[in-house]
Amino acid sequence: MTTSSRAGEILAQIKKSSSPRFKKQMADRFGINTQFAVGTPVTQLRLLAKTVPHPDQKLAEELWQTGIHEARILAAMLADPNLISRETLKKWVYDLNSWDICDACACHLFSKVKKPLALAERWMKNEEEFVRRAGFATLCALAAPRAKTADEDLIMFLPLIKIHACDPRPMVHKAVNWALRTIGKKNPRLTPYALACARDILDLYEDNKTAHWVARNALWELNSPKIKKLLAARR
Repeated sequence: MTTSSRAGEILAQIKKSSSPRFKKQMADRFGINTQFAVGTPVTQLRLLAKTVPHPDQKLAEELWQTGIHEARILAAMLADPNLISRETLKKWVYDLNSWDICDACACHLFSKVKKPLALAERWMKNEEEFVRRAGFATLCALAAPRAKTADEDLIMFLPLIKIHACDPRPMVHKAVNWALRTIGKKNPRLTPYALACARDILDLYEDNKTAHWVARNALWELNSPKIKKLLAARR
């Protein structure tokens, strides 16, 4: 069976698990861009991914080229971070048009390629909305509790978090906030740096509501009893 045929069969399975009702919920409840969606829950996509031998870069690229929202999320799950070319990475990141595809790519693919921190930094400095979000979402994946990213490498990104905390676009500043909170929760060594970053943002942007939300939300979570208890159990 050709790669194209396999992609066609997978796309048929994606559509079989779809529903107009869920597609509406995607937009209304989760703020997902459903222009090219069929309405398949991501839980079904994860189950489908388990039945497909992967990584399979050729299959992932076939699925991505369909333009179907859910097929692109599945493509991120099936792609091979060791084989995907820089040209394809660039194409995919510029194709992003919804936060859920962006975050799926960051988690399953972008954070696993060679030199992901350099990639994230370059994307953060890009003016395109979802390219910038992809940079911060990739940083979030690299700052996750089980990620092996060194503390000093994460600390180096705090200045970029300060710079972009005032980005007025929700898809960007929510990712900036997410990155700040994730770094602060990784371990108790990083928490003081994240808290200091949040306080700096408040000082830097005295009259900016967006930046204040980014900072205050992070301060609230990192100072909460639940997170303090969680951090006490981490090294």
